[in-house]
Amino acid sequence: MRLPFRAGWSLHASKSAPLAALAAFLLSVHLHASAHAQTNVEAAALVPKPIRDAGTLRVGSQQTFPPVEFRQDGKAEAVGVSVDLLNEVGKRLGLTITFVHGEYAALIPGLEAGRFDAASGGISDTEEREQKVDFVNYLMSGGSILVRAGDAGKYGSLADFCGGSVATLLGSRVIMAAVEKASETCVAGGKPPITANQLPAAPDARMQLDLGRVDGYLGDFPALVYMKGQFPGKYAIAGGNHILTPYITSWGFPKNSSLKDAVRKAAQSMLADGTYKTILARWGMEGAALPEITVNLPASKRK
Repeated sequence: MRLPFRAGWSLHASKSAPLAALAAFLLSVHLHASAHAQTNVEAAALVPKPIRDAGTLRVGSQQTFPPVEFRQDGKAEAVGVSVDLLNEVGKRLGLTITFVHGEYAALIPGLEAGRFDAASGGISDTEEREQKVDFVNYLMSGGSILVRAGDAGKYGSLADFCGGSVATLLGSRVIMAAVEKASETCVAGGKPPITANQLPAAPDARMQLDLGRVDGYLGDFPALVYMKGQFPGKYAIAGGNHILTPYITSWGFPKNSSLKDAVRKAAQSMLADGTYKTILARWGMEGAALPEITVNLPASKRK
């Protein structure tokens, strides 16, 4: 018996259709697997069920601290080293990261009130803050020294400024304490003291450095790295990445939540495979790399 002829249909097509369907199915499986190839199964299993079900991790975000976390002029989305790290953490946890803008002072209260699941920006882990929230430590930071590029080989640390002068911002009590201690050491060693000039704003301090009226500008390491990047070839960080008053920049989480463990494990896997340092290098922050991603380990507890 002959098969009836139908327009657009052939015996050849009938044989190839199942093969095409199978190929399409295998391709879709491959693409689906590729999209989730980065997922860290052990880390993802630690994500609290409500967040896992929502598929979104809400992050309270300062967005005014370049290059850690900030918004560029005319742009709505946050960028920075913390943003890139968290987006990669999200991929490994199978979550989308949603950044919720909040003032710095409102981050921890907002976390406690449940406005978001995690808090980010320039938050430093301290023993006092650990009474309220938990921290995943992801970046070494602290006070550092910006010098003119031509003087990069002259200054390796604050001890090299005996008889010289530095500028810092009004209210920088921790940095001023470090300057005073270093100056006392200079005098005890028979050298001239360090002269410190406290100025109202970063542009003022940078101008004094440009004019040669001071030999170094003391400020937060990330901010100085960003400033250095804005003027290629003009500035250097003393000692390459010298940090004179260390603190640990961290992400905050509700107390005793397994979310911190999920994020720590995902971030640690990034450190292990090199992704962590690659992201830091993208923002000129290689000098801020930690040897391990930790939980609740502030500078005061480190040797």
